[in-house]
Amino acid sequence: MSEITSLRKKYVNSSLTNKTCTKCNKTYPRTEEFFYRRKSRAVKNTFDYSACCIACENKKNLEWKNKNKIKNRNSHIKYLNTEIGYFKDMWQAVKKSNHGCEFENFDEFFNCWKEQQKIYGNKCPYTRIEMTRIKGINVGLKRKATGTNISKDRILSSQPYSKQNLMFVCWDINNTKGQINPKICKQYLQFVKERFGTDEIE
Repeated sequence: MSEITSLRKKYVNSSLTNKTCTKCNKTYPRTEEFFYRRKSRAVKNTFDYSACCIACENKKNLEWKNKNKIKNRNSHIKYLNTEIGYFKDMWQAVKKSNHGCEFENFDEFFNCWKEQQKIYGNKCPYTRIEMTRIKGINVGLKRKATGTNISKDRILSSQPYSKQNLMFVCWDINNTKGQINPKICKQYLQFVKERFGTDEIE
């Protein structure tokens, strides 16, 4: 007896294999190539696909970013002017420094500031002026630095950033100090004392 082949086609629910974007009304295969997939909140171990296709979602996100660019920038600047935000921004530069960094993490780096505060408060150890956390404003292509801002200083410029070699001082002093080393400072003080009889002159 010959085998009888059924003429009935297997039913495939098109609503499960395809999905129509609610934004552009175009129909695509219900896959991660066309729709973002997220874990379902209603059914365990299952997934839901976003209502909009990826192209429309990306376009919507870009439009939102452009509309909120100034708002986001202002929020970011506000965060950077907080103590934790200011030092986290500084930490990014320290850990990537070409001079080297011996700190294992941000907490270790930030703790140096907290320890310095116990001795000097927010004042510059060199000048005793109150240090600030004001992010520089853009002037053309250059950013104007605020002279009283807290800056990271390697006491010995030949050594990497470390607990022993780090001090927080105002930007003006750090910029002036440059590559001056203890030997040059000692010689300078000697000249001042020889000419003026004291090295306590301001």
